[in-house]
Amino acid sequence: MKSFLIADAVIQDRLTGKWSIIGVFDRVMAPSFPVVHPTVALYFRLSDAQGRYRLRVEFRDASDRRVGLFEGIEMDVKDPAQAIEVGLPTHMLPLEKPGKYQFQLFINDEFAASAELTVIQMPLPQPPPAAPPP
Repeated sequence: MKSFLIADAVIQDRLTGKWSIIGVFDRVMAPSFPVVHPTVALYFRLSDAQGRYRLRVEFRDASDRRVGLFEGIEMDVKDPAQAIEVGLPTHMLPLEKPGKYQFQLFINDEFAASAELTVIQMPLPQPPPAAPPP
């Protein structure tokens, strides 16, 4: 495993095959909970791989409860010298409460890596002080 990143978007250029990773982050702030984060993208780069692989990403909360699952990614790697890059867009990520969350990557049902996401509750804005009477 070389990289495992959380970002706003991942885009692969059709001509060159190069990846653009836009807006890398590891924390989200929300004013109230539960909340749904509309878009999150994952990028991972694997090296020294050869053979057939099934990839699965589990999204887990601070209690290690699975609250999201992304699966069905399969690949056949013929050349171990060639790094494998995967961009995975996700939508409507459920965030029930503030705390630490993790994306956990499994390759052929074995844990391979994780990327942590810290979810923070934004403080409520304080009302401006009342103006003194004239």
